[in-house]
Amino acid sequence: MNKINNKIIKDYLAGKVNDKEMEQLAKWLELSEENSKRVFGEELIYHIGKPNPLATQEKISKAEEKLFNKIAKEETKEHHLNLRNIIKYAAIFLIVLMVGGGMFTYLHRSKEYITVAAQDNIQHITLPDNSVVWLNKGASISYNKDFDGDERRVNIKGEALFKVTKNPEKPFIVSSNGATARVLGTTFNFNEHGKNGNEEISLIEGRLEVTGLNHEGKVILHPNQKATINKNSKSIQTKKEYTPVEAAWRDNMVPFENLNIIQIAQIIEQLYDVNVTVDSSLNNQKTYSGVIKKSSDIRTVLNGLAFTISFKYTIEGKKIILSAP
Repeated sequence: MNKINNKIIKDYLAGKVNDKEMEQLAKWLELSEENSKRVFGEELIYHIGKPNPLATQEKISKAEEKLFNKIAKEETKEHHLNLRNIIKYAAIFLIVLMVGGGMFTYLHRSKEYITVAAQDNIQHITLPDNSVVWLNKGASISYNKDFDGDERRVNIKGEALFKVTKNPEKPFIVSSNGATARVLGTTFNFNEHGKNGNEEISLIEGRLEVTGLNHEGKVILHPNQKATINKNSKSIQTKKEYTPVEAAWRDNMVPFENLNIIQIAQIIEQLYDVNVTVDSSLNNQKTYSGVIKKSSDIRTVLNGLAFTISFKYTIEGKKIILSAP
């Protein structure tokens, strides 16, 4: 197909092209660079479907003028172009090319992405599918404003807590530079900057597939499991952990339910980066429920727990020993 009906070009610019005509136009553009130049007027703005970020407004205006002149000359007397009606579409179209780029997925409808960043405060966001995200300080996410397509994809920098709306037909995917988490409906914490520079993903509820993007492999997480993507060893390690602690930054409160003294000690270790030893003199069969305020200092927390659980403690640097009173 060496020629194309000028009406298809005109309809395309006016946003009226149908699927069959779009397919014809796409095939025709792929035949040669000259064809794309003819439609888009200027190689600087359009080159085989790729945007040129250096194009200026002056060049865009010249491209529009060249485009309309070319089409106008080729139109027959019976089919004059009404330039006034399509100028606004062409202007929008050229800007879309510069911003959206990409080869033919209906170029006149670029995907619009939204980026949200948390500066000094935790940011709460509701996504187009009603999933909820809490961004920790300094974190940011970007996503398609409509979540159109076969998946719901979010790109992340920093740390965020996700509570995902279930939709088995449309997987929810969170990606960073080093890992991807694929979910159907779940609550999990994604920390791009975990300990030792590794990426950490903790599952609170649901089921989660975690994939390392640098040949670290793939794992399936279950509730209260944490995956660490080790960049040095190129591996993914998983361990059992009370994962609500990982999301404590969201509201500075760590709830626990029906946990024994050993499990509570593990929470304290995670929160305050200490080593807690539970003496055998304490009853580790009895369970407790409550809340730890993360912003409280460790002595305040231990005093509060000791009042309920009845124990005494000693602190030596980062080592804490809990024993019977």
